[in-house]
Amino acid sequence: MGKRFDEADLRRRLKIGMFIDVSFSIIQFVIGLLSGSLALISNGGHGLTDALSLLISFIAAKVSMRKASDKKTYGYGRATIIAALINSVLLILFAVFIFTEAYERIINPVQVDGFPIVATAVFGIFVSGGVAALLRRHSSDLNVRSVSLHMSYDAVAYIGTLLAGLIILLTGQAIFDPLISIMIGIFMVVGAWGVLQESFQILLEGTPKWVSIEAVRDAIGRHGAVLEVHDLHVWAISSQYAALSCHAIIGADSMTECSKIIADIKRMLKKDFNIEHATIEAEIKNSHAGRGHR
Repeated sequence: MGKRFDEADLRRRLKIGMFIDVSFSIIQFVIGLLSGSLALISNGGHGLTDALSLLISFIAAKVSMRKASDKKTYGYGRATIIAALINSVLLILFAVFIFTEAYERIINPVQVDGFPIVATAVFGIFVSGGVAALLRRHSSDLNVRSVSLHMSYDAVAYIGTLLAGLIILLTGQAIFDPLISIMIGIFMVVGAWGVLQESFQILLEGTPKWVSIEAVRDAIGRHGAVLEVHDLHVWAISSQYAALSCHAIIGADSMTECSKIIADIKRMLKKDFNIEHATIEAEIKNSHAGRGHR
């Protein structure tokens, strides 16, 4: 189930993460060019895409706070989903770039200096791990999770880069630089694919991952006055909140009683399933006329 969180705290953390990532990525990219290491160039370029993803996520988080309007009746919650989609595509595109460059390096080997690779990788592990930890508090949000994914895989990439640098120092074999880069690219694609799938699920108005249609149907049906539930639809407004519509046959003696029952059901849906918007079309049957099946 989605969780509420402090949007101001999220924006502050994104700002800090963006500053740290941009600063280190520029330094790393320059060192990669000077040392000739594809692993460092890849990580530096990837770090800049991380900074872009942080910027996109920051803008999306700010836009998502706008209030609903006549033209955007559900608000701007899906801005963060679009940001997650863009971030995932950027990650995959950069992985393709790494694969291409690694292939060229395998065909035409380039000698690299192992020491700058080791030193930069050690520092990079702490930088990426620190930014990922900074955002972990808000990881229930898909937008933030896509950025955290970038940073977490950066930390893994730096571990691989560290190993490549150590092997190059010990053996003098530069082939390990593009091989490690390929491994980094594979991790990127695998991680980004999951976020990409979830983004499409939400944008195509699929059932949220934290909601079971059968569980919702059973929960509504357990209300003593509900005789039957059908035409049930649940879709995600964002990675945090969902909407619902259904038709229910309710045993009640008046519209006033029926309205109270519907209000009870909506409170239950919000509390138990984080369904913020519920539209329940009710058909009243006299509560003394006998109960049907659910």
